[in-house]
Amino acid sequence: MIGREKEQAADIFVQGGVAIAAGCIIFAALFLPWLDVEENAIYGLTHARNQAQLVIPMVLILLAILTIFGGTIHILGYRVGIQLATVASAVGFFISVMVITVTLASANDLEGNTLNLLIGPWIAAAGAIFGTISSKLERK
Repeated sequence: MIGREKEQAADIFVQGGVAIAAGCIIFAALFLPWLDVEENAIYGLTHARNQAQLVIPMVLILLAILTIFGGTIHILGYRVGIQLATVASAVGFFISVMVITVTLASANDLEGNTLNLLIGPWIAAAGAIFGTISSKLERK
């Protein structure tokens, strides 16, 4: 009986820890280069020229904070924490994949410059995948 309780506590710690790490990865991805237009790299956190460039990083910051918060309160014993982390990570994955898809679909912008996809959105998507699967990490 006691062995099973220790295993459950270890599972909760691992689930919460992976969710916290996933939130940190999503947040750190904003400091990596996302796009490249004619030798000029665009990072996740740049001086926005329009609302779309402003809202995507802000939403990803919010989702990263929610993922970290969800993992933390899950470790503290609240079941809703892992659900919060999973949902926030899934939305973050969706946003990262949409950035990747839109960038690949519009590889040539209107001025004839080539738009290249860099490492940032891929790292954000990978971190979001870790956060999404964190709720399923259990020992049998």
